[in-house]
Amino acid sequence: MHRVLSGSILAGLLSLATVIGCASSASIRAAEAGRFDELRRALNDELRRGALDSDDARAIARAIAEGEIARATPPSGVDLLREIRTCARPLEDALAERAAGSDAVTTAAAMILLEAGITDPERVKLYANDAAAGRSPGKNAALRALETRALVASADGAVRRSRMLDGDQEVRVSALRAAIAAADPSDRDALLEAARLDPYPLARTLAIRAAGALGGREVVLALRDIWTLSDEPGREAIAEAWAAPRAIGDGGRAQLLWAISTERGAPAIAAARALVRVGGDGAGEAVSALLGAIRASQSRDRIYAILSAPLEDRAVRSALLEAKDDPDHAVAFAVHARYVDAPPHTVAARERSTAIAWLMKLASGTSTRAVLARGALARAGVRAAVPLLERDLRSREIPVREAAATGLVELGESPRAALLLADAVPQVRISVACAILGAS
Repeated sequence: MHRVLSGSILAGLLSLATVIGCASSASIRAAEAGRFDELRRALNDELRRGALDSDDARAIARAIAEGEIARATPPSGVDLLREIRTCARPLEDALAERAAGSDAVTTAAAMILLEAGITDPERVKLYANDAAAGRSPGKNAALRALETRALVASADGAVRRSRMLDGDQEVRVSALRAAIAAADPSDRDALLEAARLDPYPLARTLAIRAAGALGGREVVLALRDIWTLSDEPGREAIAEAWAAPRAIGDGGRAQLLWAISTERGAPAIAAARALVRVGGDGAGEAVSALLGAIRASQSRDRIYAILSAPLEDRAVRSALLEAKDDPDHAVAFAVHARYVDAPPHTVAARERSTAIAWLMKLASGTSTRAVLARGALARAGVRAAVPLLERDLRSREIPVREAAATGLVELGESPRAALLLADAVPQVRISVACAILGAS
């Protein structure tokens, strides 16, 4: 036996000791058992005594999430598991164990593992085929969607394209997501057909995105035809597709300039935003279009343009200065939030400080915009927002509680956010657990 432990072995033992130490706490035991009233009391006590740190918060969050995964039952459990998509990797073992079952939650767990890149698509296809054996066709929609999502190989092309026409919209969505992953030029015509005719808006958007990723002049021109048939969200998606790497140089740039010069509102702003992002010819015209929207459009479009315009441009900064005291409070809020979120080198320190003070004043209220202000301050690392966020942990509104916990995690206050791991609502517990695990 070696008399001296290697660095890696020692680190592993220290990590194990930390886990064992955490696992002995009252809060961990309550979390593992799903005793939420007991957990709430333990968390409050440990936080008051200063005995709850970030490592403890992560351990409790993991225990809560793993328990929710194990206890989830159809149909509500399927929706609950969808909340876990943002933190699948830290929960890989629990998801894999749940995926070994035989109900709809099992299928949802397998889908999460696949979309997170944790499970091999070939294994998923075998799993779906085995699980479907003996079931009636009416019970196989979720399994068919799962199997379809795994059709990412070139050899799967014919089946993948046939599933884009399936009668179940979730199966069609899975086929389109698989097409994005496959990036198979043979899918082009089927994708353009789905972009034109699929009755489900999400499916049309995914088809546009997948076609844009394939690129080429034929796709660019086909998307121009689809533009005339599309609603506003569809046109915004097409603008993004024209800016894709394989489309921008094959006529996409010209189409974006056309949209900027002929359209109004969100589609024109989306085109300008896309062209600013890729840069090069036409970027100046795009900035001018955004400036026009900031100064002259309706409130919704002004805000979209404010959030899209490049702060590196002097004319943009001048336009934002004009708008920061706008009588339209939503517009003024967007300007101040943009200043606070901006990288330090793009705005003057004085302007950022003024924006923080403006948002802090707003954040002390109880309106929806006050909640948004607290979130903006948290993302910007403004610690003065901590007491306001702690107050929100006691809100009766689920989105307000979730936003408060997320803000506290962003400010490095995971132990304070951990109080909501004992929330009465499973959705809140999962949301907060994922925020804490994601931060780690």
